[in-house]
Amino acid sequence: MSGSKGILEGLNKNSQKDKNVNSQEVKNFKGEEFEIKRSYTLKPSTVKKLQELKVFVYDNPNITFNEIVDEAICFLYDAKKQK
Repeated sequence: MSGSKGILEGLNKNSQKDKNVNSQEVKNFKGEEFEIKRSYTLKPSTVKKLQELKVFVYDNPNITFNEIVDEAICFLYDAKKQK
């Protein structure tokens, strides 16, 4: 028994491996790469809206939350600058 591995240990190794792969992927969006990582705290209602946008508004099933947030920030920036 000393050589056996528990289920949780295997999950931790797999999830860490997947996490490393995902963090290394950089998507090229409109000629500019997503390369700066930030962390923000959002209200649960805002996260729900973001999820609804991804599922119900966008036709592309592969769109990422990064792309949606980037588009929203650019839209708001342009709108505020025009005022």
